[in-house]
Amino acid sequence: MYQPELKKLTKAEELFDNGKPDEAFEILNDPSQYEGLNLQQKSYFQFLKGLILMYLNNGEDLISLGETIYKEGQKCNDNLQSCDGLIFIITGLALAGKFEDVFKLFEKAESVLEHISNVSKEILTQRKVRLSVVKAFAGLHGGKVDLVEKSLEWILDSQEKFDKSFEIVWANLIMASYLVRVKSNFDLCREHIKKALSLAKEIKFNHYWIAMCQLYFGVYYSSIGEMDKSLKYNIKGLELFKKIKSSFNIAILLNNMGGLYGEMGEYELAVEHLEESINLLEQIPQGFFSIEGTIESLITLAVEHGDNERAQKYFRRLENIYKQKKNERIEFGYKFAKALILKTSSRIRDKVKAEELFKELIETDTIFFDLIIKAHIHLCDILLTEYRIDNDSEIFNELNHYIAKLLTIAEKQHSYLVFCETFILKAKLALLNFDIKPARLFLSQAQKIAESYGIKRLVMKISYEHDKLIKQLKMWENLEDSEAPLSERWKLAGLKEQMDNMVRRRLVEIPDLSDEEPVLLLIVTEGGVPFFSQSFIEEKSFESHLFGGFLTTIDYFIREVFSEGLDRAIFGEYTLLMKSISPFFISYIFKGDSYRAIQKLNYFIEHIQKEDNIWQRLLKSFQINQSIQLKDIPLLESLITETFITKSIVFS
Repeated sequence: MYQPELKKLTKAEELFDNGKPDEAFEILNDPSQYEGLNLQQKSYFQFLKGLILMYLNNGEDLISLGETIYKEGQKCNDNLQSCDGLIFIITGLALAGKFEDVFKLFEKAESVLEHISNVSKEILTQRKVRLSVVKAFAGLHGGKVDLVEKSLEWILDSQEKFDKSFEIVWANLIMASYLVRVKSNFDLCREHIKKALSLAKEIKFNHYWIAMCQLYFGVYYSSIGEMDKSLKYNIKGLELFKKIKSSFNIAILLNNMGGLYGEMGEYELAVEHLEESINLLEQIPQGFFSIEGTIESLITLAVEHGDNERAQKYFRRLENIYKQKKNERIEFGYKFAKALILKTSSRIRDKVKAEELFKELIETDTIFFDLIIKAHIHLCDILLTEYRIDNDSEIFNELNHYIAKLLTIAEKQHSYLVFCETFILKAKLALLNFDIKPARLFLSQAQKIAESYGIKRLVMKISYEHDKLIKQLKMWENLEDSEAPLSERWKLAGLKEQMDNMVRRRLVEIPDLSDEEPVLLLIVTEGGVPFFSQSFIEEKSFESHLFGGFLTTIDYFIREVFSEGLDRAIFGEYTLLMKSISPFFISYIFKGDSYRAIQKLNYFIEHIQKEDNIWQRLLKSFQINQSIQLKDIPLLESLITETFITKSIVFS
């Protein structure tokens, strides 16, 4: 081979590594550049060409390249080259959304892989890793999610032993997506994205992967309700993908940003980004992410904002696609969009048709659970409106039936934002019938779930709602005694606002929460016997009055409040929190909002159990029926001080 031509291919490699894949591809796509190359050289530059096609999401051309490489491998009886060709074919098919064909080829690729010989252990392991990662990707997007853990577990458990490569970066990102979409393990999801980004910065041809990590961080923050942070990562990802001209991923990010702006109430910005995404998707090959979903999002957004002209315009486009393709996904989306538009009509017969369509969609056996969840929400909205107008118990029962179904599917699909918001809706519905204790239990349950999945905005909202309710207990008792009309109860319960938030998927607003004023920390035994107390107020006569008053009612709080699954109660002008850690109840009395008080109490409980010097001393004193004084355990005093007094611990 002539030296100038080899230099040209090396130049393509440099361009690719410098974030110019389009310029690199122009050189690598010239067949004349490969003349005179030995097999190893040709395979390497073909690999770079395939990698660029993958990064540009050009599935069809990647399939063609893979077929060429596979045939060449078969011709010269080279199983390594044949395997490389098959992996490219499978990857291309997955990018093109042809998952039935993908799953048929894995067995063939694995068979070829097993027959590779005369190569180093490192090369063989690399191909095994690559094929496993592609299988995990196909499983995640092709409806066989059980393949993700099976394919990636052995790689991620030993990733420190492997060379840093795009396969390991990809494996971490696929696992992150699986954890957020299937397992709702948000903390572990974040760790895998961080690991992927750290590795991506150290490998060649990394511009694509660094950009992809920004996209994944955007998805992560969106999943836990942190829309502002999600938007920042999406904007950064968009900038990076524009630099490497990855149109497909630009379209995805524009779609994601349109959805975020919609949830943040920025209608014009949402429309602008969604329309730009649609225009871009029309110009490029589509794969596992297609234009129909973005059109559906735009129709939904337009309907919610009363922009009927735009909604009808894009519905006609969706209808044309439906008539041409008529696959299950498009049909489902078309019917959902049609029901949405009918729902907004002023004519009763159209609303009836919308209700019928939503019920039909809900009963459909399908994998499109995101639309099933939305159909449930819109159906509940219709039934809630009917109940407000007719005050008919039959409608109320039907509404509760579909709310129960919504909770089931939201939990099953790990849609915990919807799951918790639905519990808030149930709490407000319970208030309509003066079922105060069930309303509080629904809020407590929602808060525990939101806390366990780190959905902080929602935790703050629920805690605020619960505080407001326990301060209004007397008001609700008076409303029941006076037989207040449904319209008054409806308004005071805030049902319309809650349903609107769910229908419009609005960003969870953070209430204005202040730090609480600590009053008393108390540890009692499970039998209600005082074991330890620490006052935070200076006036001793007032302290004695407060302490004595609480002790006279401690049995009531344990029996009537906390045994029912509630975590707080009103004690005069104070709020009381109580947590159980056998053999004790830990109580914290304060004035003000509960949100940070709960965080502090949780922190305190966690650390008294972590510190053996504290916990073992508490247990020993309990066993001999001896109360504890602060001077008995110096570490306990410092923990109380840093948690409740000095504010040296920063709580979010």
